[in-house]
Amino acid sequence: MRTLFIKIFLWFWLAMAGLTVLVTAVGSLTTSDVVWPGRRTLTAATTLYAETAVLLYEQQGPESVADYFRRVMETSKLQAALLDEQGQPLVGTMPPAWPMSPDGRRREEFAIVESRTFLLRTVEGASGRRYLLATVFDRNLLPMPPFWTRARIIRLSVFVLGSGIVCYGLAWYLTRPIGRLRQAAQRLAAGDLTARTGARLGRLTDEIGGLARDFDAMAERIEALVTSQRRLFGDISHELRSPLARLRLALELAQRKAGPEAQLHLARIERESERLDELVGQLLALSRLESTASLDATQWLDVAALTQQVATDVDFEAQAADRTVQCRILTDDAHRPILGDAELLRRALENIMRNAVRHTPPSSCVEVEVKAVPDRLHITVRDYGKGVPPEALEDIFKPFYRVETARDRASGGVGLGLAIAARAAALHGGQIRAENLPDGFQVTLVLPAISAGVTPALPSASG
Repeated sequence: MRTLFIKIFLWFWLAMAGLTVLVTAVGSLTTSDVVWPGRRTLTAATTLYAETAVLLYEQQGPESVADYFRRVMETSKLQAALLDEQGQPLVGTMPPAWPMSPDGRRREEFAIVESRTFLLRTVEGASGRRYLLATVFDRNLLPMPPFWTRARIIRLSVFVLGSGIVCYGLAWYLTRPIGRLRQAAQRLAAGDLTARTGARLGRLTDEIGGLARDFDAMAERIEALVTSQRRLFGDISHELRSPLARLRLALELAQRKAGPEAQLHLARIERESERLDELVGQLLALSRLESTASLDATQWLDVAALTQQVATDVDFEAQAADRTVQCRILTDDAHRPILGDAELLRRALENIMRNAVRHTPPSSCVEVEVKAVPDRLHITVRDYGKGVPPEALEDIFKPFYRVETARDRASGGVGLGLAIAARAAALHGGQIRAENLPDGFQVTLVLPAISAGVTPALPSASG
């Protein structure tokens, strides 16, 4: 019951169903006695008694009527009295407990009081004279109708079902625009800058339509800003490549002609130019990844084998800094294939491992582990550095984000490696996460893998 649709549907339906039951119950308790089952039969029988009594009274006299009332009392347990038009007894005695009308001016023609049923019938004799027959029945002859009769249950069921259909349509009508707006927001949050609510929502004249139009205007503005930023990154990166190439060429010429005392400074210039070249390369890579909604060139890859190769290459570089990289395959099915871009995954793995090498202490080892879980492949890279503040665990995957602790500019990073890895994971339908350990830091790359038992043709890991 977390969705707005279910809440609206159930609340409307329960309200209407509850109101239906309440109205039916109140109606049954306050219904006029005329609708009681058996009332018509009882009235007809009493009328027959009255006509018979009047006929006997006019033709044979009061004694015959009294004898008739005694027989009726013996057979039907009916107490009766014949009255004139003014209510004065002619035969029998009018019960003293006969209920009176609310104003106290007349006797009730029909009433049920405690254990007895009172019924007063008016009959006209052959002489044209009007008589009254007062009868008192046992209440069991006219019981209260059952509340849950079959007809009532059918009517309630039809109404509740009909109200459910109406409420379902109402809830659908109210929440469908909100659902489409939410889908557009999710697409925009996932990086699809073309996400819009569509013209159908924009034509609505209510508050939801206004919200949809505002959302589309916001999305257009965001798309324009992000596109402009990406174009700026790409243009600047491309423009930097040419002067950077000329700078390195001039540096080579200067190193040939300069004396020994200048070589130290030229070597520093060379290192800085290499860092600048790496920064430009990563900027170009990130710009291409962020402008890509899906992978263009994919193939079946053995990512476990690819991870081992990357770990071997990074280990060769790390040894120069008194560090090592070791890779372990924890499960046999870790070699299950993944459909992806080999070069993009290689770059992501290199960035993660090199980042770990930069921050692990000297004489320590960066541990890389690959294991398979159902439909997923987990690649963890663990170092023994100081980690990052807990509030920065998600921010480190943003471009140019730096943690002003041990992982700062002194480590030599440019703040783009993990951002590229995160984008690569997203394009492959996976995810990346980081966590602090008691004695280090760990980054986990999760990628979707095909089910066990499916073995498509695999290219070589180097491809």
